[in-house]
Amino acid sequence: MPDDPALDKLKSQIEKAKKEPQPLPVKKDESLNKLGKYFNTGVELVSGVFVGIGCGLLIDWAFGTSPWGLIILFILGSAAGMLNVYRTLITKEKEDRKKDSHD
Repeated sequence: MPDDPALDKLKSQIEKAKKEPQPLPVKKDESLNKLGKYFNTGVELVSGVFVGIGCGLLIDWAFGTSPWGLIILFILGSAAGMLNVYRTLITKEKEDRKKDSHD
């Protein structure tokens, strides 16, 4: 069976497509992206408080200092959570400004 030029052209196009994979276009959903940012900051705040409470209860149980360990480490955990939220929001604000300046 003789070689068909159309078949050869099709084979070369298939080989070229196999060698150079094209990424699929990704549609960026801004609302979900913003929702993820705010969910993340909330989790960081709550996790700082929970870690402070857990450590406070552990110290009170180990040393019999109830309720002072809980009170002090609750305050420190809350402050750490707020600091994490502040750092996260400042970083994300800088990223948003940089992204806006490139657009």
